[in-house]
Amino acid sequence: MLSGSSASRASHPQARHLLRPLVSGPAVSRPSREPAGWIAPQQKRSFAQKKLPPNTPMPLPFQTKRYGFSSIQSMSGRRLSSSTAAPQPESIEPSGTEAINALIERINENEDQMAQLMDELDLMEEAENADELEEPLAIDGEEYTLESWVQMVRQQFGDTVPDGALNDEELQLYTSLYGEPSIRELTDEDIPEDEKDPGRLFREDGQGGWEEIEFEQSAEAQDDTPVVYDMDASPVLEETIAMQRTREVAEQLGGEVMMEQFVNEAVPDAAPRSHPLTREGKFETEPGTINLPKKTVTGPISIILSEFSNKHIADTAHRLFGGPGLPNSTTTPPPRAQLPQLPIPISASQHHMGEMEANAYLAALYPGIYASVLSVLVEVRKRLGTDWIRKLISQEGGPNVLDASGGGAGILAWRDIIRAEYQLMVPDHPEDAPVPYGRSTVLTGSEALRLRASAMLDNTSFLPRLPDYLHVREKPTLDDSRAAPKRKQYDVIIAPHSLLGFEEDYQRKEYVENLWQLLNPDGGVLVLLEKGRQKGFECIAGAREMLLKRHIASPNSTEYENFLDSPDSSRTIEKESGMIIAPCTNHSTCPMHNSAGPTKGRKDYCHFEQRYIRPPFLQRIMGAKDRNHEDIKFSYIAVQRGQDLRQQQNIQQNSEVTDAAFEGFEHLDEPTSPFHPLSLPRAVYPPLKRRGHVIFDLCTPAGKIERWTVPRSYSRQAYRDARKSNWGDLWALGAKTRIPRKLNLGEKHGEGKKERLARRAADKAASREVDEEGDLERDEEDEEYLDEDDDLSDIPDIPKRKKGQNIPSWKKHNDKKKLRQAYKRRATAEDAE
Repeated sequence: MLSGSSASRASHPQARHLLRPLVSGPAVSRPSREPAGWIAPQQKRSFAQKKLPPNTPMPLPFQTKRYGFSSIQSMSGRRLSSSTAAPQPESIEPSGTEAINALIERINENEDQMAQLMDELDLMEEAENADELEEPLAIDGEEYTLESWVQMVRQQFGDTVPDGALNDEELQLYTSLYGEPSIRELTDEDIPEDEKDPGRLFREDGQGGWEEIEFEQSAEAQDDTPVVYDMDASPVLEETIAMQRTREVAEQLGGEVMMEQFVNEAVPDAAPRSHPLTREGKFETEPGTINLPKKTVTGPISIILSEFSNKHIADTAHRLFGGPGLPNSTTTPPPRAQLPQLPIPISASQHHMGEMEANAYLAALYPGIYASVLSVLVEVRKRLGTDWIRKLISQEGGPNVLDASGGGAGILAWRDIIRAEYQLMVPDHPEDAPVPYGRSTVLTGSEALRLRASAMLDNTSFLPRLPDYLHVREKPTLDDSRAAPKRKQYDVIIAPHSLLGFEEDYQRKEYVENLWQLLNPDGGVLVLLEKGRQKGFECIAGAREMLLKRHIASPNSTEYENFLDSPDSSRTIEKESGMIIAPCTNHSTCPMHNSAGPTKGRKDYCHFEQRYIRPPFLQRIMGAKDRNHEDIKFSYIAVQRGQDLRQQQNIQQNSEVTDAAFEGFEHLDEPTSPFHPLSLPRAVYPPLKRRGHVIFDLCTPAGKIERWTVPRSYSRQAYRDARKSNWGDLWALGAKTRIPRKLNLGEKHGEGKKERLARRAADKAASREVDEEGDLERDEEDEEYLDEDDDLSDIPDIPKRKKGQNIPSWKKHNDKKKLRQAYKRRATAEDAE
């Protein structure tokens, strides 16, 4: 049972709330270490078995306000305890001994029933664990220990502590630290305003105290908040001093204050939204970070990999793709790593691939290929428009798509594009109903990879190798008069990470030409993609140069001459219609590509970035614990065969449209002929967002790399959109200044870093030797020029340089200047004589 003092302190829960000024926010009541009015079972038993003297009534400890069994009162947020202390034996009035003994016998008989009742109310468990509750005090989420609570009470009240602020244990600690405090009773002044009863009214009684006033409070006055029944009506605004003064002035002038207008003027206008042309030129997915779909990508891969050991898959991936971090996979290591630029060691077309190698292909390569291909296909869909993709969906049999080197990841990305577009075409289409994906073909050389890809792709054909259309006849010949075999034609061909694996450049060109022959001549689209490194970009740029030179016609280049087919005379070949869809907005020579071949020391190259969330199985392989996303970098090109939007929509790509783009199309209500997204410059590097201005490095339609600056003073809309722009966006709102950007493209067969450092050291050593020889020669010339009888008082005394001595250049120039001036004065004096 609680002692009289402790029960008295527990009866004032408001004392605990006096420390509210020390913390912010509403106070949280301190959890009590033992319930008020609670009696342990062993205490009940000993108390019941104790024989009391005659005529002594037995106090009923169980009839308390908090844990009374006759009626359980509701608990508030405050700390509740027993409202009365146990009566002292001296105050007990004598009564009959028989009544007391009968009462004790009733307690013994009902002990089991009371214990069961306490178990039902969870009081026995709370009582048994009461001594173990050592939870610190929690106020506004902050925990306080016993010592910190005593320190807070000391800082707030000093030596005079309100009754109930400290329990016995805290009081003992307070006494040991600061001495015994003086206890004062709790008054109304100590109780915070929010703890007082809002339904009671007090007034001064004239004697320094307070007396309660009885009054009847209406139901309307109980709620201070006005009730608004009209949902469109706004609550009543309280008139401030400034608003009152404004109203008085308005009344004197014979006018009135429009409160709605006053409020609107006080709140600034919202920032302008993105310009429609800016949104049209965005290079990004929606959302910007790709989360691989679980139903079609990560879920099936996880099921396939669940049959194998995670450690074996990780070891195989590290062995194949360059160790931790998988630098030889689709992941692009940072340039500071200075790792060799190697192709992906395994390809979908190879015929020898084991079970674990196929698992590593799915786990390490599928996520990166899917994310990069999806990003490129979204950009192609934007540039070719809705009519192009809906025409493919509506044609008989649907689109015919070939994944030439992605192992099926490219088909998964393409199907997501088709699914999203078909949902827009048919809004009421059920989610589980089939979607017209068309015909899909995947190149898989090994049986292990084919089995895994077929489990993820339904209605898909698999080819062990690509057909060779470069070395087969196109028409009957003298040796074979039969008609030429029917060729396969694909509407979309996706070829990621397939060019870097070729050792020779001619093999790479033949591969691209073969893919071009596989395209549908009436609008087929070819997507080539490589890692965003120097060598990957050079492979893509080489394929672009070959396609522009031999196949894609431009206004100034409609044919080319082939000297190999006809040695005696040149053979002119007509180019066919076609265009570059992305990322280039010009069909001239790439300003970042050196047509002479690969270069060393290249710093600038065209590539882009896409962020995606790594699936759990790739996280385990990477050993990543803190970062679950990856920014994959890639270089790509998307071209179309047989159709040219430049001719159909009169799209210009030259210096004139570049100048028009520099002026900007911000105030262009209706796009005219000079404007089209394919005639806008593209940001080939991340925009430099500085304080007060944004710098773009743009590849213009004129085929040049320029640096455009958009300051805050240029245009509010343009500056806002420039701050929100990203890498790869097309820019349509112009700029204030433009300058050519200097590019570091390396040199043909140039030197690497080691060779460059060695050359600099050799040049420096050679310059020192030349300086030493020059100084010696000049010294000898000076000695020959001067006679023994000459007066050398006007010649400055410059100490001779010792062998191996390093003299600063400024000291050398200064000494030489003094000697020249001295000799000039001497020569002038001799001529005068």
